[in-house]
Amino acid sequence: MILNFLIGCHFFCKIGNQFLIRNMKNSIIIFTISIIVLSCTSSKTKIMAKNDSCDIETGICLPDNGSSQNMLVKTSVDSLAEVKLTYYYDALCGWCYGFSPVMSKLQDEFGDKLDIEVISGGLFLGNRAGLINEVAPHIKAGAYKNVEDRTGVKFGETFLADVYGEGKMTLNSILPAVALCIVKEKFAENKLKFAAMLLEAVYSNGMNPIDIEMYADYAVKIGFEREEFNSKMLDPKYKDKALKEFEYYKSQRINGFPAVVIETEDEKNILSRGYINYDELKNRLVPYLE
Repeated sequence: MILNFLIGCHFFCKIGNQFLIRNMKNSIIIFTISIIVLSCTSSKTKIMAKNDSCDIETGICLPDNGSSQNMLVKTSVDSLAEVKLTYYYDALCGWCYGFSPVMSKLQDEFGDKLDIEVISGGLFLGNRAGLINEVAPHIKAGAYKNVEDRTGVKFGETFLADVYGEGKMTLNSILPAVALCIVKEKFAENKLKFAAMLLEAVYSNGMNPIDIEMYADYAVKIGFEREEFNSKMLDPKYKDKALKEFEYYKSQRINGFPAVVIETEDEKNILSRGYINYDELKNRLVPYLE
């Protein structure tokens, strides 16, 4: 009996030692992984952010699952004149509508220190262009509420009445991009303001993007003569400019709206791809201005 007892003790002690060794190995592995993860998340060159954006490939504007990653690399610059900010947007992008107040506030605070450009990306073109409830059914399904909840903007009653009614609005990104190109040529200082006006025209006032005559209503507010603006809207020169902007946006491979890119003499990096609030955007921008 004693012999059996001793054999049993030896067996359980051996098992216990193996269990301890395995757990010590696991602890070392877990500890090592933890160190790696901590060092990665504390890095100043990467920022994890929700990618609440409109996808250029599908035209769908939905919140992301939080898995996207934006690169932010601090660079030294000799003068503020070397810093350029490019805002990639589309006048039919719901998240851009929510992002407009952020960009307006950014211009108010840093407009004298930055060269801010606005580029139309062409969200609804070709096969993606069409009646709103056919090419963007996610809006009627309630996607606009995600934008309202996260950004604080409100979609207009006229716009929503059409979405939940006959759905006559036709989403096509060409004409608003043409209108912006015309404004950039003559009133470049108002390009960001006009971009915001176009978003409001569609998503608040319910303007149909294919109604070419309606654009002048907003252009006159920044100094255009109605007849001059209407004439330029028909000039193929500005359509060519808009198409070139679409191609340029594609070449940047950002693949989502809204997006903000910072460019210095030596670096070009994404500050935001998708919606972020003003404080986040400011915190990412400031290191480039120091």
